Amino acid sequence: MSDIKLSGQTALKAHTGMGLYVCPNDDEGLNSLYYTIEVNDAQGVAFLRRLLTVDVKNIHRGEVRQSFILNAWGLMTDFVWVAHLPDSDEHFRVVFQSLDTLAWMHQVAKAFDEDFTTLKTSTAILFADQTNTPHGLMANGKVQVMKTSKGEVLAMRVGAMTLLQGEEKAFENFTHPGMEMLDELSAITLCYVSKSPLAFAWQANDLMPGDVNGAAYIDFSDPARMFIGRALTEARLKAGEAKKAVVLSSHQDEAEAWFENPSEVILLTEEGVPVAKSAFVGLLGDKLTCVAFVPQSIDSSRLIWMNGGEEQAYRVEVLS
Repeated sequence: MSDIKLSGQTALKAHTGMGLYVCPNDDEGLNSLYYTIEVNDAQGVAFLRRLLTVDVKNIHRGEVRQSFILNAWGLMTDFVWVAHLPDSDEHFRVVFQSLDTLAWMHQVAKAFDEDFTTLKTSTAILFADQTNTPHGLMANGKVQVMKTSKGEVLAMRVGAMTLLQGEEKAFENFTHPGMEMLDELSAITLCYVSKSPLAFAWQANDLMPGDVNGAAYIDFSDPARMFIGRALTEARLKAGEAKKAVVLSSHQDEAEAWFENPSEVILLTEEGVPVAKSAFVGLLGDKLTCVAFVPQSIDSSRLIWMNGGEEQAYRVEVLS
């Protein structure tokens, strides 16, 4: 069995149970999948209220949320996890994906005289949503400390994904009956099937919150809080039709062949009108699968799937 086929089968098994992906460590910190900072003072809270689209004032102790970081034009530059640690009203951890974001954070922090702490930590992602698994028993949107034989791990669950952070040794022999150990492709697939394509191994590509289900990750409740990119983002979301995330599989044979020459997926109505494009493509079992953001009014079951550069069209199955 090829490595791609094996990844698809692993993703399928984990989808009905649990899957763990331990992110590779980069000692120099230049090519990591995640980077981490913490703040623990009033200036740090003010800094995060300016930087993030969620409002940390509305994240209580022991809670975790996901957020965008935008530039002044309202384009997404990163998608982050924000945890309010339980020991203090001002102690927050932010886990982000782009090294460029760290430089941006330093620029923004200067205005608040904030000297945040950069952490060196190992990271893993646990996928599952069944209530009969340890992951399912964790409260959604909460931060917990898990004890292992090699040390403590901070667990931050949002939906079907739990971000785990601790010392590298804490993930040695980190297993549980029924847990699949994932490679990068199977982890990415599960991320897409969980409708969270921005949360893992995502690269910024000129997306705006209105291009995805962005309202779920933005807090406009305080009109005085001017986070970066707010004015343009608020106007665009009001003017555009809300999007929903849909997970689809394509009725095409030889799905693994797509990975030999990856292309953007174009979704069309039965009348041939394009409604969405997606680069978030994975392999679940032997099915080519994608998550796409389509207008709320669209009947997803009637969409047509086309691979960019091809003329062949395929019916879809809606997975969620």
